[in-house]
Amino acid sequence: MQITDSHCHLEQFPNPEVVLAQASAEGVSRVVTMGQDESSMRQALQLAHLFPQVLAGIGIHPVHVVTLSAEQLAASLRFLEDHAAQADQIGETGLDHKWAVDDQQQEAQLRMLERHFEIATQHRLPVNLHSRRCLRQVMDAAIAFHRDTGLHAQLHWFTQSVKLIRQTNAADIFVSAGPSVLYDEQAATVACAIEDHLLLLETDAPVEIGGVPGHPQRVREVLGKLATLKGVTQKQLAQQTEANFLRFLGHAETD
Repeated sequence: MQITDSHCHLEQFPNPEVVLAQASAEGVSRVVTMGQDESSMRQALQLAHLFPQVLAGIGIHPVHVVTLSAEQLAASLRFLEDHAAQADQIGETGLDHKWAVDDQQQEAQLRMLERHFEIATQHRLPVNLHSRRCLRQVMDAAIAFHRDTGLHAQLHWFTQSVKLIRQTNAADIFVSAGPSVLYDEQAATVACAIEDHLLLLETDAPVEIGGVPGHPQRVREVLGKLATLKGVTQKQLAQQTEANFLRFLGHAETD
């Protein structure tokens, strides 16, 4: 059985090699590590080069759009532009209205998101999206990106609203479920509303969830919880989510 953690931050662990071995022991055979600024993008690409089971997403986190200095932000964007061809996807990008507290900051995040979409389109890469406190805006942007380019979008940490999931299902947008489904009944209910062919798994490790430190190996717990709720075996759900992930990347397009 093979499982993918489709969204984590491997460079934030002291020893990524040990983390990968621990995850592998739980059947987690592939990990996507997401860059957030110049330093973490560089590390993401290095980890993908060192470890065949690691894929790299590179992008500028929306929080950094409003917290980095102008010089740091420009350097991060240059790195993204110069190295996008080496990545497996573009992200983590998106909007975050917890940190963008006024019109100017929100507009800056939106402009940067649009630049990420342009880079993804240029290199024919899918995007991985963050949407704290602006779920609908990011969802609408993802839908437009997919409609206009044929490339795929993943909404990360998006298990808050069944109503919105109905719209992502209709628009063929991927949504990833994480360890919040283990502790939050609403998140579990929303995750079960994701169409089977659009469901991905993630941990966002090392973010702590439910008082437990984040780790890519926890994606196995997410798989087990959702398999139970859906009434299928873990093997069946693992096969489905692996096929989904390949389709998200554009490696195995299906009708």
